[in-house]
Amino acid sequence: MKKSSICLAIFFLLFIPRIYSQQKDLHVKNTKTILSDGVSLDNDIYLPDSINKFPIIMIRTPYGKQQFKGWGEFFSRRGLGVLIQDVRGKFGSEGEFVPFLNEKRDGLEVLDWITAQPWCDGNIGGFGASYLGFTSLTLGDSEHPAFKAIFSNSGWIKPEKMIAPGGAMHLSLAFPWLLHEETQRNRNLAEFDLNALYWSVPLKEALQNIGVSSKSLENEEKNYRLNDDFAFDKIKIPTFHIAGGFDFVKEASLEAFLKVQDVPQKLIFGPWFHNQEHTPITKVGDEDFGEESKLGDGEILQLANQWFSYWLKGEENSIMEQPEARVFVMFANQWLDFDEFPPKNTHLNFYFSSEIKANSRFGDGLLSTEVKKGGKYSSFMYDPLDPVPTTGGANFHFFPETVGIKDQRNVEEREDILVYTSVPLVEELLVVGKVIVKLFAATEGVDTDFTAKLVLVEEDGLAKNVCDGIIRARFQKGLDSEELLVPNKIYEYEIDLGHTAFAIKAGQRIRVEISSSNFPKYNRNFNVAADPYTADEMKVVQQKIFHQPENQSILILPVIK
Repeated sequence: MKKSSICLAIFFLLFIPRIYSQQKDLHVKNTKTILSDGVSLDNDIYLPDSINKFPIIMIRTPYGKQQFKGWGEFFSRRGLGVLIQDVRGKFGSEGEFVPFLNEKRDGLEVLDWITAQPWCDGNIGGFGASYLGFTSLTLGDSEHPAFKAIFSNSGWIKPEKMIAPGGAMHLSLAFPWLLHEETQRNRNLAEFDLNALYWSVPLKEALQNIGVSSKSLENEEKNYRLNDDFAFDKIKIPTFHIAGGFDFVKEASLEAFLKVQDVPQKLIFGPWFHNQEHTPITKVGDEDFGEESKLGDGEILQLANQWFSYWLKGEENSIMEQPEARVFVMFANQWLDFDEFPPKNTHLNFYFSSEIKANSRFGDGLLSTEVKKGGKYSSFMYDPLDPVPTTGGANFHFFPETVGIKDQRNVEEREDILVYTSVPLVEELLVVGKVIVKLFAATEGVDTDFTAKLVLVEEDGLAKNVCDGIIRARFQKGLDSEELLVPNKIYEYEIDLGHTAFAIKAGQRIRVEISSSNFPKYNRNFNVAADPYTADEMKVVQQKIFHQPENQSILILPVIK
């Protein structure tokens, strides 16, 4: 891996706000929180003064509390106390760090501890980005009397949609993050050959073979089942959410917003990859969305200060006058406000067809708003030894060169990708909401994967990926119902491509790519009965995609009229 990529990765992961100094002394101290099992957690406390009581902002992090000193200074200079804490097993805190596992139990004890301190006035808010957002959101159903507000940037409650979207393992997230963060001592990815790890067979032994023990991967309970019993109906805490359209945690972040009802919430949904919103960067892959797309760490902190001042201090300000959702529309490059998200829209169906016009340069078949006559199915061969390479998308931000919008034309030339393209649109469409592909397909295997990618095609042929998804066939009925396939039987699959917001201009086309791999973003499916994580044998299979009246594959776009 290039040294520059590693440096960028660390910057994006641990963006440190240090620009908020003012001429006012703060009361800063280091303390310990002793949990009921005797484990000591290390805290830095930032207070406006040493005499009064204040609402407290709780920030719990596995990345080292010193990294977030600027946040502590910012809030405390505005009349809020701040506790920044290393979570269990990280940096100054004792115990063993197992990602996600202990944050709810420990967090509740920390809330009790804060409430009992002489500098807390009984009002506590949770703040942070990514894992820090998770440590707050995971407490949302606890009904703790002191926990009054949350401001979460790219946080989540249930990790299923991040770790195991469609039942596949998000491989290029899991391995690098665990190698970088599961211990507090080794944060240097340069010493690992990640590509070799991705190709390991069986995959389960990849880290063991290089002498790395991962409690997270070795845990018998599958990681995506964590917080499976979370009670969304118990959430009564006002929450401000920020999410990015090319953020790998996007769908998990939006789930935390969408599943909560009758509670004051706000959402900002931008075009960003993970943590980009904190930076001045406006490019997402090869696409520059311009100055209008920026949010910035300063603006995020100002919004958070307004949110906490309103809900923790009872101060009137304009934060609640904002619309429920503020959404950046890609390619129109403008923000739109909505009273709800997704907004009310019309679902526009594009039907797959194998009909191809003479001398067409747009692939294997058509997308049409009307059912077309043509062949019953299109087919391709899927070979796990030659998977489709990941080309852009909502990928792990450690590797910025793989993230965002990329030209898809080269990858579309592969024989294991079916390409369905519409005719040029005669009027502009505005797509805001969740994109779904309903796929009727058959495979020679007892298990396999099917992938779908939505692509915007410019008049000159430039093909720009917008969103994508995957379904692991054995989980076609959901992660709670694992079932092998009958070879060559036609099944209906729903591939969730996630939420997006973009404009399609007149003259442009839309395209769907269908295949069976997106590697190394997702671990390969070997098309056999063994779980792809443990399988050591593989099979090449023929895949059939159907487009006949009784088995009609469809792209469903949420369109605002």
